[in-house]
Amino acid sequence: MLTCSLRKVELYFNSVPYFYNNNKNHLPGRRFKLKQNKRSMATNNQKQELEEPEPFLMPSPKQEKDIVTILGVQGLSHNDFSALELKIMLQVIKKYQKLIDYCIRYQVSRETFFFTAEQRAAGHIDLCMKLSEFNLADARHASQLRNALLQMAKQPLNLAYKLGNQTFYTPFDHLFECKISQCQGRWWVKLRFDLNAFRFFFSFDKGACHIDLNVVQQCRGASSIKLYILMNCWGAKGYTMVKPENLMALLHGRKDCYKTWSAFKNKALDFACKDLKRLYDMGIINQYPVYQPFYKSEEAEAHHSMPDHITIFFKDRQNTGDTTDGSKVSEELQGVRARLKWRLLTQYHVDEKIAAKASQRLALDMLGELEDWFQKKDYFIRKCQQEHRKINVGAYIAKALDGFFKDHHA
Repeated sequence: MLTCSLRKVELYFNSVPYFYNNNKNHLPGRRFKLKQNKRSMATNNQKQELEEPEPFLMPSPKQEKDIVTILGVQGLSHNDFSALELKIMLQVIKKYQKLIDYCIRYQVSRETFFFTAEQRAAGHIDLCMKLSEFNLADARHASQLRNALLQMAKQPLNLAYKLGNQTFYTPFDHLFECKISQCQGRWWVKLRFDLNAFRFFFSFDKGACHIDLNVVQQCRGASSIKLYILMNCWGAKGYTMVKPENLMALLHGRKDCYKTWSAFKNKALDFACKDLKRLYDMGIINQYPVYQPFYKSEEAEAHHSMPDHITIFFKDRQNTGDTTDGSKVSEELQGVRARLKWRLLTQYHVDEKIAAKASQRLALDMLGELEDWFQKKDYFIRKCQQEHRKINVGAYIAKALDGFFKDHHA
């Protein structure tokens, strides 16, 4: 049975001889302690009742941000959690913010994670939370929350880890075990983490990013929540290229979730992208994802087969390169334009004046599409060379690139 008194959870690391506390003092030879907060989070703001109330509070667009840090291994995990279960997982991650800060500060990996002798003997770590800490909007949803927690304890998932420059996944039967009980009129939940799953889940192997929980609350489905998390994990680069089966696993936990491209596109990607574009238009988020399927074969594209990869790029108000309002071109944009010019000169032998002029038309929100464009042109050039067909590579690239920018009104 779960008791009213909460037990302190102690976590140790052998990677560094320091500990992290509220005063940010780091002293050698001391232990890092993560104490349970005995005070429930105050959520007394009165909300107007919706026709179909959500399990969590729905913030208005003007509400202050509720930022939490999540580790890349958490955001990139393969799971089939529902929207409610994802919100629960993020609340658990929020509870462990001090630990995550420590893992980031010292880049703690799954291999350097260290547990106490007591924890090793027990084989687990417990986290106790009040149900009220999950920010329920209405007491009527307490049973829904309890059921979701119990369901999560049965859900398998794959957690990412890194070897060299490659990412692999290891399977787990569940993230935690769950026990719910009532004490003095309050509902409590005890989440029991297996040590092996715990060290994978709190590894710095894949970096970290920031998530606004208020944005998560306003997403209309699990796929849009996951894509929002992925957008923050991948957003620094401006775009990413991912194989369809890997994106299915990230969104739904399985690589074979959809058999056809049209099903994947219509049931998952279009819904998630439109939902995030809605939040962008409302001013709630600063960027939104747009995707484009990439086909090496024109025949496969014509038959709407599963693409070779999907390019997802992120659009925002800062990456268009528009300086008509008198603003200066950012250093980041100057850098990518310089790299494009160098690429045109050295790889394709485009005339220097044409390369300089073309590179100035580039905007940050074109990077993903431009990389796809170059892959297709490289494929065409290689095919011409293999078939011994004459082609002026510089002139061909210059003319085709002009068409690319015209299509993008640049």
